[in-house]
Amino acid sequence: MQAIILLAGYGSRLARDDLAHKSLLPFGDETLLSRHLSCLAELGAEKAVLVLGHNKEAVKEYVNALPPPLPVEFVDNDVYLTTGNTLSMVMGLRRTDGDVVVLDGDVLYPRRVFLEYARRSETSSFATVPVDIDNVECAKTLLNADGSIHAFVTKRALTTMEKELHEFGGEAIGFFKLSGADARRFADMYDKREAEWKEWLWEIPFTEFAQEDGAHLYPWSIDEPGCFEIDDATDYQDALTFFEANRKRY
Repeated sequence: MQAIILLAGYGSRLARDDLAHKSLLPFGDETLLSRHLSCLAELGAEKAVLVLGHNKEAVKEYVNALPPPLPVEFVDNDVYLTTGNTLSMVMGLRRTDGDVVVLDGDVLYPRRVFLEYARRSETSSFATVPVDIDNVECAKTLLNADGSIHAFVTKRALTTMEKELHEFGGEAIGFFKLSGADARRFADMYDKREAEWKEWLWEIPFTEFAQEDGAHLYPWSIDEPGCFEIDDATDYQDALTFFEANRKRY
């Protein structure tokens, strides 16, 4: 298995001018980014592809100064300010072959939770956590009758019909896996739809991908608390408070 870490974003909502990048937020003696790399090394990932944009040279300098836990490649997304993270993901996919695990750079998770997900979940799957079904902001997961993923809905409320027709699978928390075949299929679909997809967050293209004939994406439900997507200062404080009180989990 190979890995992609999405790190291009600016992170303006965090308002941390003292940091070169929000993936460098500290948790104990580590940062989000150093934790990602050490977890991937423990997983046995062949390499990690880091897709960079905002302050890319500072991130490269930081990574190059770390003891190298696994081989790392850098990919520069110089249009990150005007595109969504779907483009960054595809840029990473084009530098991998075979099965891949993709991580948003701003997610904190207990180490065991991530490793169990990466080792035991379906080859093409999305980690999900419980969330209020009426949460407008989060990436809500809708399921088909067979338990596979039907759609992701983000930045809006679910409709009455969506609630009636589909089971609710929780929030896609920011790490997922694709088989080598699905990674190639998604990249091929992106090439055909680039004019639309390059500005979108990955939830929208993956909804279309999930509904293609032969597609099978599955949820992996994480019931243990401790996974946080860190968008702003409040998110970071919530994550840090939980981390400090539960260090053994991390």
